[in-house]
Amino acid sequence: MASRIIYFSLFIVLLFAAGVNGKDTGDFKIGFAPEKGKKQKQKLDPETQKSLQGLADSLNENFSLPTDVYIALGECGETNAFYISEKKQLLMCYELYAELDELFKSEYPKESERDEAVGGAFIFIFFHELGHALIDVYDLPITGKEEDAVDQLSTWILTDGTDDGEATAINGAIAFALLGDGENELSFWDEHSLNQQRFYNTICLVYGNNPKKYGEFVKNGTLPKNRAGRCAGEYAQIDRAWSKLLAPFVKN
Repeated sequence: MASRIIYFSLFIVLLFAAGVNGKDTGDFKIGFAPEKGKKQKQKLDPETQKSLQGLADSLNENFSLPTDVYIALGECGETNAFYISEKKQLLMCYELYAELDELFKSEYPKESERDEAVGGAFIFIFFHELGHALIDVYDLPITGKEEDAVDQLSTWILTDGTDDGEATAINGAIAFALLGDGENELSFWDEHSLNQQRFYNTICLVYGNNPKKYGEFVKNGTLPKNRAGRCAGEYAQIDRAWSKLLAPFVKN
C-alpha cells in the first residue's frame, strides 16, 4: 500500500490565477489530530511518511488555510474514509484499501494492474474527503448534496489533461460500479448518490472534459448517448463553480 500513496503528490494540479484573500494561519499536517493528554498514535514506514509529507507540502504550496488540517492513515474498524470536522482530520482507512483490492480482483487478475487501479480509486476517495475538508474550513456555500459536490471536485482535480490523472478518475468510477454490483439493496435514504449513479456521473465528467479522447465510452455503451450529450456542459459548469469557489484561497 505504501508505494501507492506516492501517487497522491502527483495529482495536485490546481491551476488558478487569483491571489489569496483568505487567512493563511494553518497547514496540512501528517498524523492524527492532537488530543489533550494523548500521544500521536500514527506510526508510518519511512516511504509512506515521505510520500504523505510530499502531499501535505504540495497542498500547502497551493492553499492558504485558516486552521490546521490533519491527514491520517489508520485502522478504523470499518471500511470507510472520513473527514471529521471537530478534529479537522481527514482519515483514510486501511480497511478501505483492502476492500478495494478485493473488489478489483475480478477486473484485474494481474497484480501490477490491480495495484494501480486500487491505488487510483483510493486517491479518488482521498480527494473526495479533501473536498469535505475544504468546504468545512472555508465555509463554502454548496447547493444540492455535498457528497455529489465533492465527487465532482475529485474528478475535476484529476482530469488535469494527463493520462495518469484521468485514469485515476476512471478507476474511482469503476470502484463505484463494482460496489454497486455487490449491493443487495438500494439505500435511497443515504446522503450519497447510489453507487451506479456515482459511476455514471464521474464517467460523464471525464468524457465531458475531453469528448474526442473518450469517445469510445459512447461507442461501447459505457456512457449512454442521452447523457453524453450533456457531459461537456456539466464539466464546464463544475469547472466554473469550483474555480470561483476556491480562487480566494489559492496561492499565486
